[in-house]
Amino acid sequence: MFHMPVIKGRSDTHVEKTENLVKFLLRKRQESIQNSMVRPLYQEALKSLFLIVVLLVDTFVPLEAYRVVVLPFNILLALVLLGILVYIEIRIYNSYWGKKGKWSIEKYKQAMSNTSEVKKT
Repeated sequence: MFHMPVIKGRSDTHVEKTENLVKFLLRKRQESIQNSMVRPLYQEALKSLFLIVVLLVDTFVPLEAYRVVVLPFNILLALVLLGILVYIEIRIYNSYWGKKGKWSIEKYKQAMSNTSEVKKT
């Protein structure tokens, strides 16, 4: 018997892309949970508190600048202020939790591998 090749429709392609995205996000979430278990709890709590403060500051400070300044300049000032705040916050985040930061995951993973090697010998 002769079988026709299966032609994938547009919806099948979208379903596959969505499934791949969900798998990727689940894998990233699992890695994030594993990484958060490597660091001490107080550092994870400070990271969460930092992110909450960043969200509040990035919301209310530009809005206040928008409200206080006169109309033609308020949007520009709010956007510039938001850009400056985000830049400063990214620098602070990277200095503590970034790849070369004070509390980076890599440092704790190296420390854990070193202690496991010492226990084996």
